[in-house]
Amino acid sequence: MEERRNASRNLSCIPAYVESKHEESSLLALIHDVSSTGALLFTQAKLDVDEEVSLNLYLSPDSQPPREAVGKVVRVERRALDRSDVWQWEIGVEFHESIDQYADEIEALL
Repeated sequence: MEERRNASRNLSCIPAYVESKHEESSLLALIHDVSSTGALLFTQAKLDVDEEVSLNLYLSPDSQPPREAVGKVVRVERRALDRSDVWQWEIGVEFHESIDQYADEIEALL
């Protein structure tokens, strides 16, 4: 798989909600991997490339309010049918600003 990010990826299992202008309500997502510049999400709904999104990240039980990351969708792929019973879509998001301020919380999850 071609490396698309400037920062190193950390495999994760971070719950998140995705808000976009095209969806009436927040979408539940699972962050498969994350870096300071972007994330790969598993979702149940397809989003569009270049769509602006806001992620509410639940990095720990103390993440109240949830941590926020804003960016745009840069990649959308249908997951293989044998692995997509719940999460049908892989969505690549590039953050507008680095989320380095959450690095310690993300590291604690790994």
